[in-house]
Amino acid sequence: MREGLIFNRLGLLDRVMRLSPECVPCILNVRMREILGSEFNDEMKMRAAKELVKSYGEMLEGSDTTTMLAWRAYRKSKELLGKDDPYVAFKKRSHEVALQLSQAVLSELESKVGFERFHYAVRASLAANFIDPGSPMGTGPEDFHHRLRELRFGVDESEKLYLTLLQSSRVTYILDNCGEAVFDMILLKEISAMGSDIKIVVKGEPYQNDVTVREAKEYGLDEFGEVVSTGSDFPGVVPGYASEESLSALKWADVVISKGMANYEAFLAYPPEKPVFVMLVAKCDPIARSIGIKRGEAAAFFLKGAPNLLKFQ
Repeated sequence: MREGLIFNRLGLLDRVMRLSPECVPCILNVRMREILGSEFNDEMKMRAAKELVKSYGEMLEGSDTTTMLAWRAYRKSKELLGKDDPYVAFKKRSHEVALQLSQAVLSELESKVGFERFHYAVRASLAANFIDPGSPMGTGPEDFHHRLRELRFGVDESEKLYLTLLQSSRVTYILDNCGEAVFDMILLKEISAMGSDIKIVVKGEPYQNDVTVREAKEYGLDEFGEVVSTGSDFPGVVPGYASEESLSALKWADVVISKGMANYEAFLAYPPEKPVFVMLVAKCDPIARSIGIKRGEAAAFFLKGAPNLLKFQ
């Protein structure tokens, strides 16, 4: 890893996460699975695989972060497949299955109040972060209830988020995957009930199984707040790759809630001025090490430490 400086959640100087050697085969394997899972015959798959591997070395030369390499390789995969959205079927199935599974979560919430209710919604949203075919520990939506039961927190600052939200009026929520978004909607409803105006940031164009503007409209996310497009397929809301509207949404908020590993990595390199609350499951060792938790554990924490709540009063 190359060194950079950023304040971590304890307020201490830490290293900005850069491209790790472990990430190189992992990203390539994900892109290869996209080709192998396509409708191509064996000859076409072999031709596409050769072209991908040939181009991959060139991509490595100009990529110093995981998000950059993954994005470039995904664009190449889409080009080789001739598809703008290779995950469209997976996204549709994830959403449909998640809707069915969410009924048990909604029923459980009925018996809870206050922070206990909020924390259960956070837990469900995090368990759904496993719905991710683009990561080593990612699964399909059918595994959700097992993940919810077995979810372990490596770090949990949900109570600090809860207190912050009680004293906030503007929240920007950055979505991650389809399927997972069904459980984000449950959490968004809880946040809305606390009195905050909400902006919901989604991809402008398809990136893996992430929520795009099209899915956001189909799912009815605008019921919970203003849907804001990143204007691109880049895996993070960062200057030069995201729309001015989405960057403005970061500045507008009292607190930013960021879902998933890619958004976390992007904010390590380009941290917004406003407090960022990270919610993810560490599905690989480099991410787990950067946070100081074990692989497979959930993390819910403020990127630079919890804000001074008095300033919201």
